[in-house]
Amino acid sequence: MGLLHIRIGKHLKQEMQNLIESGLFTNQAEIVREGVRDLLIKYQTSLRKRP
Repeated sequence: MGLLHIRIGKHLKQEMQNLIESGLFTNQAEIVREGVRDLLIKYQTSLRKRP
């Protein structure tokens, strides 16, 4: 697995922390992985639909 460094604003970081504290995620990396995975699926699907 590769390592990726990102910068996010304070508001996004706080929103991520809220999700962790609510029990939906265990850590920030889990949130980022799921978000990236969802975006990849979304765009791969839309590219396949192009004529």
